Amino acid sequence: MFAMTRTVRHTLIALSSLLLIGHTSAQTLAGCGSLANNYGPHDYRDWKDLPPIDPVTKEMSPLQLVEGAHFIDTCEALYKCKRGSIGTDIDYTLRAFPNHHRALVAMMRYGELTRKAQPPEARFTVDCYFRRALVWRPEDAIARLLYVNFLNENKRTAEARQQLQEAARHVGDNAFTIYNLGMVAMDLNEVDMAVDAARRSYGAGMKHPALRQRLEAANRWPADLVLPGEDGASAPASGANAASSAGATPAAPPASSPASLPPAAVSTR
Repeated sequence: MFAMTRTVRHTLIALSSLLLIGHTSAQTLAGCGSLANNYGPHDYRDWKDLPPIDPVTKEMSPLQLVEGAHFIDTCEALYKCKRGSIGTDIDYTLRAFPNHHRALVAMMRYGELTRKAQPPEARFTVDCYFRRALVWRPEDAIARLLYVNFLNENKRTAEARQQLQEAARHVGDNAFTIYNLGMVAMDLNEVDMAVDAARRSYGAGMKHPALRQRLEAANRWPADLVLPGEDGASAPASGANAASSAGATPAAPPASSPASLPPAAVSTR
């Protein structure tokens, strides 16, 4: 099954890449370059939850090949990369997988750390990497929510709100993605959107209490929203228990460490 799925995905990715090259060559990205690349581009979401090695063919997946050479844990932590500098290895990862969520976060953090719009030895600005990701996969809600967080942190509030509305169109039915939408909406004081996200995410089984706590602090937790196992007066789960069950990731997350991406808990898993 894995081998068959992998073959189909390779074919679809190759076809979409051929179409994309013609599309982006005619499109100006204000110095952000073409998405055409020697390897890829691939959709991060197609591979992030699959085994790193095909159990049938024993071949490494494209994601494992790229991460193993260019996005090891110490590189993600902005300490030391394997093939090149921090800027070049994260850049390579984002050219092969333009919407690689964790690499986008790492590049964003590298820009913050170095106080550079274009981090050292990176090919593009941080803003460009987000724009490239969204040209590549406009419907990727997590990539777009990460961009909202970046825009908001850089005081580009009007643009952040526009991107938030677009993210809401693509959020789908995943409880944690909807929860993330609510958290980012709270950061932008879009409380009605956050309330709707709370209804949908907690109604679908979300356990993480942070969104609920923020809405309660704003006196906007819906009084009629009673979670399974509660009588309407129960306190939300403790942060430690919720973190272990929900696993929101940090700005430069170790592979298994649950935390939050300040100020919004945007999961990159």
